[in-house]
Amino acid sequence: MSRSIGVGIGESDGWQPLAFATDHAERTGTRLVLVRVCPPGSPLARAIGRPTPAELEIVDPALARVYAGARARLGEKRVALRLFGGDPAARLVDASAGVRLLVIGAGGGGRTVRRVLRQAHCPVAVTRPAPPMESGRLFGGHVVIGVDGSPASRTAMEFAVTYADGHRLPLAAVHVSAVSTDDYFYDDVTLSTHFTAEPAALELLADATESWALKCPATPIRRAVLHGAVDQALTRAAAGARLLVVGDKRRGVIGRARTGDVPLTVAAEAPCPVAVVPMDQHETDPL
Repeated sequence: MSRSIGVGIGESDGWQPLAFATDHAERTGTRLVLVRVCPPGSPLARAIGRPTPAELEIVDPALARVYAGARARLGEKRVALRLFGGDPAARLVDASAGVRLLVIGAGGGGRTVRRVLRQAHCPVAVTRPAPPMESGRLFGGHVVIGVDGSPASRTAMEFAVTYADGHRLPLAAVHVSAVSTDDYFYDDVTLSTHFTAEPAALELLADATESWALKCPATPIRRAVLHGAVDQALTRAAAGARLLVVGDKRRGVIGRARTGDVPLTVAAEAPCPVAVVPMDQHETDPL
């Protein structure tokens, strides 16, 4: 299971989470586990556990079709379906303990998304239907990673680079500065520089990306310093992006009240899928 990708299948989300998870599983050669939490009293609830395709066809033909489609695309041995009863948030948190990535939809109620993001045992990708591609987007088609030098940021960087490299996408490492009054970015491919930024921010980005540039030379990297509030700047950077990645420092209520809940805010407001990566358990964050 630790080499699997889990995906929550909910009626309110359509099949967007499944499309994202299936594509990632295909590109990475991992196993896919479909997780459905059944409403109490529904016909599907009577099939809780691991139903056969024939049983599923009787109680939920739509779910049976997408399950069969995933098995046809990835292979029968690489796709599994698990049905659970109970609270959706609790069951998804439980499922996160056995997978390397959990994919959920942005719908289904804010409470479910909040609890999963704050308690999941693995990175969580929150998906939504992709808006039409528009030209001129600063990081259109990129994997965007928020960088602040924290342990959580370092863990998120590894996830972002691995995802970008596996999907053959360019990476944009973004730091949001309270000092800057304008945006700055540097392109490693064209070696072009736009505007100016303070040296400390540039050094932080260089430290965060240098080793990964050597490990994954085929992945183009752009570095950017943006101005404004962190959540608003990252949401702005996510316009047209394929994925926005942020680290989660797992701060408590007091810490979130002091600095805001950036992972939850961008997961709710960013116009692209957002991956929230919890801080490595071996790392510590002073805040």
